[in-house]
Amino acid sequence: MKAKLRGIAVIVLLASSLAAAVRVGTTPSAAATPSNAASGSAICTMSKGSMTIAPGLQFGGTATAATFSLTAKLLCAYGSSGVKGGTIAASGTGPSNDCGILANTGVPAMSGTIRWKGNFAPSTIDISNGNFAITGAGISIVLPSSGPSPPVGTTVVTGSFADERLSATLVVDQSVPTFAAGCNNQSSGLTGFTFTGVNGASTLTVGEVPVTPPSTPPTPVPVSVSVDAADPGSSVNQDLVEFNHPVAGSEGALSALGTAWARTDVSFELNEGTSQAAYDCTTGTWDPTYLDGNIAIDRAAGAQPELIVDYFPSCIDFQTAGLSTAVVAADEKKWEALVYQMALHEIGAEHVTTFEVWNEPSFKMTLKNSGSVPGYLTLYKLTAIQLEKAAAKVGTAIEVGGPGVDEFGQIDVSWVTALAAEAVSHNLPLDFVSWHQYPNDPDEGPQSFLPSGICQTGAPLGGQPCWNDPSFDVGLYARGAAATRAALAAFPTLHPFLWVDEWAPDSGNDVRESGPFGAAFVAAALDGAQQSGIDRMSYFDVADPATPSPYGNFGVLFGDLTPKPVYYAFAMWHELAGALLPVNLTPTQAPGPGVPQIGAVASVTPSGTVHVLLYNFDPYDPSGVYGSVDPTAYDDSVTLGLSGLGATGYSVTQELVDGSYTDQTTTGAPLTGPAHTLTLSLAGESVQLITLTPQA
Repeated sequence: MKAKLRGIAVIVLLASSLAAAVRVGTTPSAAATPSNAASGSAICTMSKGSMTIAPGLQFGGTATAATFSLTAKLLCAYGSSGVKGGTIAASGTGPSNDCGILANTGVPAMSGTIRWKGNFAPSTIDISNGNFAITGAGISIVLPSSGPSPPVGTTVVTGSFADERLSATLVVDQSVPTFAAGCNNQSSGLTGFTFTGVNGASTLTVGEVPVTPPSTPPTPVPVSVSVDAADPGSSVNQDLVEFNHPVAGSEGALSALGTAWARTDVSFELNEGTSQAAYDCTTGTWDPTYLDGNIAIDRAAGAQPELIVDYFPSCIDFQTAGLSTAVVAADEKKWEALVYQMALHEIGAEHVTTFEVWNEPSFKMTLKNSGSVPGYLTLYKLTAIQLEKAAAKVGTAIEVGGPGVDEFGQIDVSWVTALAAEAVSHNLPLDFVSWHQYPNDPDEGPQSFLPSGICQTGAPLGGQPCWNDPSFDVGLYARGAAATRAALAAFPTLHPFLWVDEWAPDSGNDVRESGPFGAAFVAAALDGAQQSGIDRMSYFDVADPATPSPYGNFGVLFGDLTPKPVYYAFAMWHELAGALLPVNLTPTQAPGPGVPQIGAVASVTPSGTVHVLLYNFDPYDPSGVYGSVDPTAYDDSVTLGLSGLGATGYSVTQELVDGSYTDQTTTGAPLTGPAHTLTLSLAGESVQLITLTPQA
């Protein structure tokens, strides 16, 4: 997943051009009066500029900090803005001098000043982490704006371009070989970039900040749900209750959910250069201590490990452009030996049988040759052969799959098609096809220019939090499964199962994930996955970090390992274990971008206990409340009709997660069979589990 850069070693070139953010406000001064405040919009060219970095960036650089300093001259077109140009000066400190930081988190946060040419007050400039795009035309740094700062309505702001929006695209003169050479220079490293327009125009645009008024929530429509308890079908899929990265102390909570699988990184690069290194570059030996410790946690949680075969130690580098044939061949042999060594131990001693080749190669997760499809196919072939070789040595059958691609929300199956073709062509195992899906992303929504700090708090701009994305669509899971099956149909000899082994509402920090919204989302997603025939799903993640971080609220458990509302949605799905019962809803509910959805899943156990899971999920609430306060604008009335009840009498319990209650259980009046009707109030962003237990 792109927001979490776990165990990063080194990344070379061609990072995706993810959005960063720039905030423009004004520096208070005696001269800053409304009379010299610019307005309208302006497009400026960075006619000359540079960025210096000290110490120089290196692949595998070990310095604990690196300072980035940006300076540039501006030439601006006349217009309603009334400015001719100006200068930019900003600086900031990054967490290390590893060149991989550029392809992962980009330029670190910087602050500085824009001084306009003319009688206009200076503007402060704050740049949050940006990313690089490297193409044939050169290296681009994309720095979209955050404006306004401070937010509209909080105070009176004066000076040039107060309450305006700024964005910048910097096209760097350095070519890809120059960039690579600088990063590979172990004496000085990559010490900077220049901007003189050689490879293209570097521009800065200032314009009015759009204010989008919240839309009116739709009028709730009563829903009828009918369940036939006399017509059991296939089983409720409990392999959808899986998680990434169990942590010490979470075992009991995960075991209570019936957790089926635990996705765990091998992390060959861990603690590199220390006495606790997983892989010793000098001796070529691998220490299983760290990985085996995590597998022990997985087992204690009742889960089977899915091991992600990642990441490269720095001394194994066969995917960097420009390496000699001899170096590539030697490093490929080192990788094969390392994978075999690991697999032989984990299959034989730890009885692990499931391996995924790499994590998010589409997001360049330390795949050095740009995370390209050809580079990944080479890696998959080398790795899969060694995994199968080790399994044959032990005499155990294993599962091997991939590619674990990111941003599959766009339903791009090109990686799946390429991997399937490679597997058929070279007779490679492909037991499962995996991908990651996060339907909402604040970096891609309508207010993507906002900095991460605003996303963390949900502070509104124009009345809407930045994660309030109308395109949020939980239906992506079903469409992703359909697209994958269609792609695999061209390879009839392959029969891989489908595994969404990272998923959650959002790939960025999203306060909704820790409230009832998260629970309602999970119920809707599991329902869609069950209906579309997805075989396995591994939620990201188990627990928030003990210390809050910018991307730290993915867990089903808080940092102190207490359950969130989303945890209880998984608990309810676990309680559903049994045979599916047919469910009909009137009016018909269909997921879509921003569409409120009521859903139901029902089951019956061999003893005759009937469970009905009800949820009310709204992916887009323009008020920004998202079920955190009752009542909501999306509260609805549901009539639950039960038929085919086999017992004469039932006791009734109701478990509830909404804005007022988290896992509240109440007892209702007993009811009789063979048919019964219940009328329920279903709050916006809520999940309920109705349980009918036959009475003796």
